[in-house]
Amino acid sequence: MPSHLARILLIALLSSATLACRSTGASFLLFGGPSAPQQDLLDSVQVAQEECVGAREDFGAAFHLYQRLTAPQAVELEELSGDFEDALDACRERAQDLGLRIDAAQKESAALFQGWNEELAHFSGDTLRKKSAAMLQDTQARAQRVAGALEGVRKRMEPVVLKLSDYALFFHHNLNARAIATLEDTYKDFDAEFRALDRELEQALSESQTFLTAFAEPAPASEARADAAKK
Repeated sequence: MPSHLARILLIALLSSATLACRSTGASFLLFGGPSAPQQDLLDSVQVAQEECVGAREDFGAAFHLYQRLTAPQAVELEELSGDFEDALDACRERAQDLGLRIDAAQKESAALFQGWNEELAHFSGDTLRKKSAAMLQDTQARAQRVAGALEGVRKRMEPVVLKLSDYALFFHHNLNARAIATLEDTYKDFDAEFRALDRELEQALSESQTFLTAFAEPAPASEARADAAKK
């Protein structure tokens, strides 16, 4: 009996939607429904994308508070310092959660492609086997781009969290304008680290959205007609 994945691929190969994807250069892989093998990977990428959105907000808030604390003639330093420590805690938690989501996406990706590759040997003929192998390579390449972008975020996130922690510790013991003014020579490097993290987050969001869009379930024909009528 052919596997569930093989049945999905066979349907995809026989459908006109597959031909349309091929003509436009899009991925051959069609969405197989909530029980399809690729669904776990799609879910993991979706959650990782949501964590990236949250990370951008949390780290942006912490950076804004850092700028206010280190601004010349800053006021309400104690309140700002407390808010900064809360923001730091949010960044630490977000970094941990995102790391777990990245690991989950990598695990789902490895399981999907291992099973898919093993099932290539189950085809009785070369024609469908080659088409399935082409789909596998296309999907794997897309997943690798997402994984690379997410790893870039993880790599940039750790030093930013450490630097934020150092600033919080400094503020805890030296919360006065004169002491904070001595940090001026550190601002340029930290600003560059934060900007680099923000760029990595932007790249991860772009790659994950591209991946999810490529394998999104097509809207029912009735919904498509309704959307067209509205336009």
